Amino acid sequence: MLDHQLIDRLGELCGMPSTYLDWAGEPVSIETENKTPLLEAMGFDMSSNSTVKAAIERVHSQKWKTVLKPVTVVHQDKELIVELRFENARRPQTLALTITLENGDVVTHQADISSVEAKETAKVGKSEYALINVCVPEYLPLGYHTLKVSGKVSGKGFQNESMLIVAPNVCFEPEAMKQGKKIWGSGIQLYSVRSERNWGMGDLTDLGTLAHGLGEQGADFVGLNPIHALYPSNPLHCSPYSPSSRLFDNVTYLDPEQVAEFAQSKEAQALLAESDSQTLLTELRNTDYVEYDKVVPLKMRILDMLYAEFTSNHLGKGTEREQAFQSFCQERGRKLDQFALFETLFEHFRKEDWNNWGWSCWPREYQSPNSKAVKTFAKKNQKRIGFFKYLQWLMDEQLSEAQQKAKEAGMMVGIYRDLAVGVDPNGADVWADRDLYVLKASTGAPPDSLGPLGQDWGLPPFNPVTLQEKRYRPFIEMIRQNMRNCGALRIDHAMGLFRLWWCPNGNTENKGAKFGCYVHYPLQDMIGIIKLESQRQQCLVFGEDLGTVPQEITDSLPPARFYSNVMAVFEQEDDLYVMPDAFKEKALAVIVCHDTPTLRGWWEAKDIDLARSLKIFTEERAAKEHIGREVSRKAIINTLAKIGECPHGVEPNAEHTPAYSREIMERFSYYLALSRSQIASVQLEDAMMIDTPVNVPGTSTEYPNWQRRLTVNLEKFFQMEENQNFFRNLSGCRKA
Repeated sequence: MLDHQLIDRLGELCGMPSTYLDWAGEPVSIETENKTPLLEAMGFDMSSNSTVKAAIERVHSQKWKTVLKPVTVVHQDKELIVELRFENARRPQTLALTITLENGDVVTHQADISSVEAKETAKVGKSEYALINVCVPEYLPLGYHTLKVSGKVSGKGFQNESMLIVAPNVCFEPEAMKQGKKIWGSGIQLYSVRSERNWGMGDLTDLGTLAHGLGEQGADFVGLNPIHALYPSNPLHCSPYSPSSRLFDNVTYLDPEQVAEFAQSKEAQALLAESDSQTLLTELRNTDYVEYDKVVPLKMRILDMLYAEFTSNHLGKGTEREQAFQSFCQERGRKLDQFALFETLFEHFRKEDWNNWGWSCWPREYQSPNSKAVKTFAKKNQKRIGFFKYLQWLMDEQLSEAQQKAKEAGMMVGIYRDLAVGVDPNGADVWADRDLYVLKASTGAPPDSLGPLGQDWGLPPFNPVTLQEKRYRPFIEMIRQNMRNCGALRIDHAMGLFRLWWCPNGNTENKGAKFGCYVHYPLQDMIGIIKLESQRQQCLVFGEDLGTVPQEITDSLPPARFYSNVMAVFEQEDDLYVMPDAFKEKALAVIVCHDTPTLRGWWEAKDIDLARSLKIFTEERAAKEHIGREVSRKAIINTLAKIGECPHGVEPNAEHTPAYSREIMERFSYYLALSRSQIASVQLEDAMMIDTPVNVPGTSTEYPNWQRRLTVNLEKFFQMEENQNFFRNLSGCRKA
């Protein structure tokens, strides 16, 4: 049996605490046995006490024998402190610090460290080591710089190098929001949008139409579900929160008819004009749920024809369009090459066997991007690889156009994008950079009152050690690419910047969320990178920080102007809801979200009945939830009455709450719009009185997640007088 003290010690060195505060603020102890499979997942040999001891010594030794960390993040509002570790017997008297800035300029600093006191000491073997802090007094501009530290010990010179990131004090905010302006907009699942012209799922032309329509009504943003790359060759894998890649985009959102090559492609026009195609489009436009397996193949077939037109008319001919494409490819570089190669391989093996759902199903020689077989495949399939690059370029074009329409309509922010918390283990990001991820663990959430078994999302976490060894470059690129062509970025599960709940998987018998534990990440470093990219991209940032929120997140987001999240249906306090002036100021306030029922579904308790029918709730639990829901409905009526927004003819003290109505939806939305939070978001589902959810957490095939469509075409929706009045009143509430 393994010594628990040894396991806990190794866990502590790897950022695994033994306790945490749960959703109710109560301390919870993590079973020591829970850490063992997760430490194994990180690559440690946990077979015996001697191997665990050796792992502890190795991690401890590596930490103290590394003079300079691979990357140091400093914030402009604090002293520029560089941490250095030396063996006391070999500690130099002076150091030379050379900082090469992004622009090539060089800053040098000489530091006398002979009398600098150690901040911390430790023994490694028989030697004593010390941690010292060196202050660099020179002003350094924001950016990604290179730091070299050199000196002499016993007549021998040494030199160490790392990345030095200088971050701003805060994230970007539009000037008006710095002055306290309140804005409103709408969050939307883009695939769910219904229009007279789309192909059965919302696309980027719809996004531009939606942004323009909302902008004319006074809105300042339109928010999206994650639009990360999924799998065009496996269209039924449709969860936006389980993407193949967070560096590239979901090409099924393209509108082929708006691609420049469509006007020149007689072949594509003829195919689309065929009676079979038109019949299919009519059928797809009238469905209640997106039929990805019919929409996506049609789009890809047309896009194939458009690429043929592009290669014929532009490639190798020096046209402006070719130059724009080549410029995009050069900018996105090796990552785009790898992603397009993955897409080509995925398509190839999917044709061979439809059960091939990712790289782990491929022949072993294709499971590494650097193998000889993969390189040979790439040489033979350059044209197809070019096709997938072309699709990403088109996404960049059409997203840029949608954002431009939003700004032209007067939106302050325009589009906001959503960054998912992780990626599918069988996708492009993991295939291209396997050692960055811990594949024998997955992220999730600990047990709580709503989920006594916890949640396992099936997404492999970043390895925090590898992330730092790579100088945060994968994280930097991910943040940067998700701030393209938008005015704001929502970061899903923002607590993951500080800690993630890891669930063991693989062959361990104690697997699943219940047997997990938290693993910590360098919060201030990651926030620093987000602040820097936010300022450079002029991109507002907010994070989803609902659920079990540690104090470190609560303390860190507001000073960084990293907007928080408030969900109105969770703000009940006894027989009232939180008063509007008590909401967080620097926050995105919503009524419900993609993981909850719509407002109508919530009011009518259809989520409870659905959970019972899906065996998520027992009959007893469902009955208890129904009683609690009536209490919550009464609290809403009481709150609306208190702020002067009670629906007409509704008596707050009545025995039963009224049936759901459009007026209840509007009044509760005004409650949100009157709140202190600077950003308020309403859902188009609620304005359309939809009662079914887009997603039921904890289900897969039991419910058609990520498929339910809106019920009203955009063209008709914006012409409806009741919607125009509703939006006008929202704007009035925000100004009030």
